[in-house]
Amino acid sequence: MARIPTIDLFSGAGGLSLGLKQSQFEPLLAVEIDKYAVETFKANFKGSEVYDGDVRDLSFKKYRGVVELVAGGPPCQPFSVAGAQNSHKDPRDMIPEFIRVVREVKPKAFLLENVAGLTTPRHREYLKLAINELKALGYIVDQKVHNAADHGVPQFRRRLIIVGTKDEGFNFPKASHGENARYDYVTTWDAISDAPEDEPNSAIVTYAKKPVLRVSPFAGMLVNGGGRPINLEGPSPTIPASAGGNRTHIVDPKGLLSDYHSYLISGGKPKSGLVEGVRRLTLRESARLQTFPDKFVFLGPKSARYRQVGNAVPPKLAKAIGRKLHAFIS
Repeated sequence: MARIPTIDLFSGAGGLSLGLKQSQFEPLLAVEIDKYAVETFKANFKGSEVYDGDVRDLSFKKYRGVVELVAGGPPCQPFSVAGAQNSHKDPRDMIPEFIRVVREVKPKAFLLENVAGLTTPRHREYLKLAINELKALGYIVDQKVHNAADHGVPQFRRRLIIVGTKDEGFNFPKASHGENARYDYVTTWDAISDAPEDEPNSAIVTYAKKPVLRVSPFAGMLVNGGGRPINLEGPSPTIPASAGGNRTHIVDPKGLLSDYHSYLISGGKPKSGLVEGVRRLTLRESARLQTFPDKFVFLGPKSARYRQVGNAVPPKLAKAIGRKLHAFIS
């Protein structure tokens, strides 16, 4: 099966490139501005050229006729529900640059990844305009919000995938995991139970003074910080780029916080101080929940490594889409 040459824009550590490589694409060029992510990408993709800098400073015309897929996940902060959602007014909006690269390269296909928030009413008109620009370049454009857990990733992570092809007939992969699918969801425990030993996460876990209760013990806010206890019997919540400190999710093997949730629901008074018997995810466990193989190395300070993991496209999700796309355009 012939490998299809690819450009990965806003590549980060290389989650998208890894999944595409596993589905017979070849990343000829990666473009990334974060210096630590660049170091990580170079360490894991020895044969790829990496441009360390701003995509706006680079012309891609020389890749016309060479590169057959332009892929990438433009910064999601302008559209994330966790941010200010300033859309096209946010200087970090790089969707116009993605479109420019497609215009210059004229590949057989493109793959754009972003947060599901881009489909909400607040951003829907902007998304429509962007898609119309891509259609005007001669592409048939399909879009779908995928939950990574439906494709074997042990994590509930909803992402918008937009694919453009020159011909009609491309279909996104169907869910392989979950309800009414061939396989059950991959659980957090499936993913991390045999993870290699790693540097412990030193961020402590303390009881919230004013806990926020929800029906589920894995929602709400029982402890301080944005990290939540993980249901080890199901996929984890989304691994955030802000993990590393007290926003790192919590491993609670004895169900202590579930018991505490029941205690609070029944009228118990909030506790204070350290939560004994629980811990936060290590970097390697977080990478496992993103489906990075253990041999994939992350470089830079601890916060930068956690950020690279949290920002990445889960390789297994990229692989599922890449296999369908490769079969369609090859």
